[in-house]
Amino acid sequence: MTAYAYLRKSVVHQDDPHNSAEAQEAAVRAMATRYGENGSLMILSDWDKSGRLGRAKRPGYDRLWQAIESGEATAIYSYSMSRLARSVGELVRLFEACQERSIPVRLHADVVDTSTASGRMTATILASVAAFEADVAGERMRASMQAKAARGERVGTVAFYGDHDGEDTDAVLAAFREAGSYSGAAKLLNERGVKPRGSRRGWWPSSVQVVVRRLDPSVNKTERGVKAGKKDFLLARLLRCPTCGTSLTGTRDRDGRRVRYSCRLGTALPHPRISITESLVLPAVKAEVARLVLPETVGLASDEGERSRLEARRTRWLEMFADGLIDKRERDTRLRAISDALAAMDTRSELLTLPTITWTEPIPEINAVLRALFEKIDLDPETFQPVKFEWAVPGWRA
Repeated sequence: MTAYAYLRKSVVHQDDPHNSAEAQEAAVRAMATRYGENGSLMILSDWDKSGRLGRAKRPGYDRLWQAIESGEATAIYSYSMSRLARSVGELVRLFEACQERSIPVRLHADVVDTSTASGRMTATILASVAAFEADVAGERMRASMQAKAARGERVGTVAFYGDHDGEDTDAVLAAFREAGSYSGAAKLLNERGVKPRGSRRGWWPSSVQVVVRRLDPSVNKTERGVKAGKKDFLLARLLRCPTCGTSLTGTRDRDGRRVRYSCRLGTALPHPRISITESLVLPAVKAEVARLVLPETVGLASDEGERSRLEARRTRWLEMFADGLIDKRERDTRLRAISDALAAMDTRSELLTLPTITWTEPIPEINAVLRALFEKIDLDPETFQPVKFEWAVPGWRA
């Protein structure tokens, strides 16, 4: 049985005396000494970590929770409530978990001791104040970003392509105007040896697009074909290019009878093969689906823990967007991935009630079933035939 102290600061400056590592540790050790626990005090810390982050992103905080849940901790010490967390929900969960196990939480700056009724009431009030302060800080950050954008100043600290030596924006624009497309420009840049930033494989159409649209806002923002994730194809989001790892894009011919899956980067990067028709892949997929064990012989592991983690992740991304830490595009991308993961879990659960899987249902429904069965399908680089099916639940394969 050990008393634990938790220290944290989002941004650490060597010359900052406020809430420094030394100041926080000295305060909690003095407080623990008053309660006779300094000798057994275990110090945990997370530096350069936001209080908005959950357990997965804060190792010290995760270890603190493990000590609480295992009953190893006899008391929790911290400099202030805001050092523990910046979310009312997270603080309430922490206080409730400690209260259920009769573990007192003692805070130096807030003068809180949850072993008393008044201390528990004060902790609840101060949790709301801590969240309010974080919201105000987020509002100030967003206002500052909007003011900079209005003045035409750069928002953020990430350098643009062209800011570093050796980055040739003129070459990128020239290649785009010569080729007339992002994929064609990427191919030209790779052939000419123009180095991109941070990519060993060369230029990608998406990276060309970012540079061109920033430098020339007059470029029309037109749609570029069918997205790889579109669900009205049987094998959408399943087939991966064996050369570059991107999802193959489904397209139909003019009469709608033949479906082809292609790598959209095949014209920008060297590929042994870039496409295959659905009719050549489907027999192998059907044969693999036929290996599904009958529902009554399959046990589905509980998904409740994973569902809780996904919901917590959804809440975290929403909070980060509200604080101005991510933009709308990033938020929507993350939330879409979480929704897809939850939908796949629902479909896997429904599979257990189906006597057989038929191929006469609407295409989006069949695709949902296939994506619930398989995480991905690996293809041979030369033939584009399936070589490996990665099952979502390996025990379902006979």
